[in-house]
Parts: sequence; C-alpha cells; structure tokens
Amino acid sequence: MGYLRQLHTSSGRVPTDKGYRYFVDYILKDVPMKKETLDEIHEIFTRRTGYLGDVVNEIADVVSKITNYPAVVKLKGLEKLVIRNIKIVPLLTGQALILIETNSGVIHNFMDVAGKIPSQTYVDASNFLTSTFGNQTLSDMVQNIEQYRSKMGQELLEFSSIFDRLIDSLKSLCDKVEQNKGFSAKGELKLLNSPEYKDVDKAKRVLNAINNPDDMEQIFEGETQDVSFKIGKEIPIEDLQDCAIACADYVVDGESVASIGIIGPQRMDYAKIASALKFVVGEFANLNLLKNSPKGDDNDEK
Repeated sequence: MGYLRQLHTSSGRVPTDKGYRYFVDYILKDVPMKKETLDEIHEIFTRRTGYLGDVVNEIADVVSKITNYPAVVKLKGLEKLVIRNIKIVPLLTGQALILIETNSGVIHNFMDVAGKIPSQTYVDASNFLTSTFGNQTLSDMVQNIEQYRSKMGQELLEFSSIFDRLIDSLKSLCDKVEQNKGFSAKGELKLLNSPEYKDVDKAKRVLNAINNPDDMEQIFEGETQDVSFKIGKEIPIEDLQDCAIACADYVVDGESVASIGIIGPQRMDYAKIASALKFVVGEFANLNLLKNSPKGDDNDEK
C-alpha cells in the first residue's frame, strides 16, 4: 500500500513518507510534557525582559533542548507591529537606547547622539514621539516620515536631531532584519546525534540548508496558528527531503509575528514536538509581553 519500505533484503520495514504522513494525520495524539520542561518554558515568559527578539530566540533555544533537534525561528511582520510607546534613554557611551513598545513586545535598538543633549529633552522627545506615532505601525512611521514632518512643522524643530537619528536607527534595524530574512537557528549540531546524519556529506547538506535564509524562507511559506508538518518529498528543499519539519506561528492581533520550526529525521517523536510547539505558541498567545517590559528608572535600564 506504500506505507512501509524495506531498506535492504535482511532489514525490517520502516515507514515511508506516506506512512509518516498517515500517522501525523490520523494517529498522532498530544503527549503530556514533563513539569520541569513546562516550568523552563514558562520561566522565559515571566522574566523581566520584554524584548521580542530576545524572547523568541530564547524560546528557540529551549525548544531545541526539549526536542534535541535544531530549531529555526523566523521573525516576521516586524513592520506591521503597532507602536504603543516610545522611550529614548541616554547612555554614558554617547549613544541612546531606543525602547519601542508594540502590541507584541518591546523592540530595542541603539542610536548615536551628536553633542550633549539635556536629559529633559529626551523625556520630552519620547512623549512627543509617543503621542505622534502611537497606534501607528512601524512601517507607517518609517515610510511616511516626510508626510509626518510636514504635519508636525515647528513642533519637530526642538527634537529634530533626536528624531532624525531615531528614524535612521529604525531603518537600519528593518534593513538588518530584511538582510538575513529575520532567521535565527539554534542547536544545529544536535542533528549529528541522530544516526541518519552520521554520513558527514549528508549532514553538511542539511546543516547548510538550515543556515541558508533563502532555503528556510520556503519552509515557512504560508501561515498556521496550529502545528503543521512537512515530511520527506513535501519539503521543497532537496537537501532536506530525508527530514521532517514541524512549524508553528506566533500570531498577534491576526498577524503572524514569528514562526518556529523544528527540523529532524522522519522518525522524530512527532507527538512530543507537536506538544512542545503548541505549548510555546499558547504561552505566546496568553501572555502580554508588555507587562514585563522594562519600567525602571534610567539607571536600571543603563
């Protein structure tokens, strides 16, 4: 029937791509996760940091440890995030820390500062920018900046140096995300623990694909709020067609903000991986990251 195959004449039978697909579609059931595993994931969501990129990368690291397979994260939809608050904090290094609270978490970046600017100017600029750009998306703020300039007129002159550097910093951040397509891989070498990848050449091809943003872009095509699997020939990357890939999206206000994928052999523990990803995505959905964003004084944030 095409569900099993014999690797050689003296071997037993193993599932084919079709067999694993049947298992995932009709037999797979969730399995309960160990309490220490749940506690480890939950701790990440309750830490003080609310930086979106940091949280997503830490989650990828934990998921990789849980499953013992590589985890790939694609941070996407950054430009669609809605601005809630902007705070600019001067640092002793001659730079300023930009904290942009969004509907999904806190984005942070640094900007260079020319000359000495009074601390109160940063406070006033932060309040002004928040009132101006609150409830707008990052892309709207960056792409339509000239339109905003004309509307703000004289009000902008007082904060022009801060404002210009803020926009340059945001453009640099968006360009950086675009350049590597927002990908981060964790635990790639864990793949070598599986007997399927003892062949060095085969392992190299898989590892190269995992670290190739163009290849990974194809893996995350489409969006799903639940866990989905691609198995064998269903994977569009030839070097990964001996693998299976589990994917899940983190969705905020109907927008996919990040995707998490697990890559492993076709005999991976599908139930354990599905349970881990569902729990992680559920924690994302149930948590307001902004509750944990930095709210201390300037010295704390420095």
